[in-house]
Amino acid sequence: MKTLLVMILLSSGLWAQSTAVPDAPTPQPQHKRHFFSSPPMSYAKDAPPLGAGQKFELFLANTVNPFQLLSAAATAGFSQAIDSNHLYGQGGEGYGKRFGAAYADAASREFFGTFLFPSVLRTDPRYFRKEEGSFGSRTTYAISRVFVTRTDSKRSVPNVSLWAAAVASGGVANAYYPENERTVEQTFSRAGIAVGAQAGFNVFREFWPDIRRKVFKR
Repeated sequence: MKTLLVMILLSSGLWAQSTAVPDAPTPQPQHKRHFFSSPPMSYAKDAPPLGAGQKFELFLANTVNPFQLLSAAATAGFSQAIDSNHLYGQGGEGYGKRFGAAYADAASREFFGTFLFPSVLRTDPRYFRKEEGSFGSRTTYAISRVFVTRTDSKRSVPNVSLWAAAVASGGVANAYYPENERTVEQTFSRAGIAVGAQAGFNVFREFWPDIRRKVFKR
């Protein structure tokens, strides 16, 4: 509860700060429709920057999206199949605990990685496709985005927001993971897995529009 309270207070403060700026970028329609559709795969390179309030909206949209529920359900199923976090047990109760933990992991990563750190550090949490070039160059670019990101002013900087979010989320998980998983080693292990998964997801986002056009003719 203390962690949740801190998140709410931080959110409220940054939201108020963003709404007080008169020339804040106008919210783009594409952000509004994400609450009940798939999360965005990528964004155009010339997309306008997001204010803190818009980053908060994007965090909420990505968190409540059915995509996150399906992802958490799949993660919980795999975790139960290999008996990860075995103190959760098996059966329906064990699966429910794993599902709750997986969804909480996703929500906290979105909070820290899409809203809080990008708002404080003024970086853009969105993925912008390279679109052109060889398969190797585009793959390398997609993976590199976990190390390099762009600021709200479109400058390239180290992706401190992503790494800080991964560590923060891994630390928050100690509030609900089994006792044997609440170690410094496990915290950084979860952070590393989260960053690795993000790199893989970036590659998917880079090529998904191409695959969709060729396979589904869209």
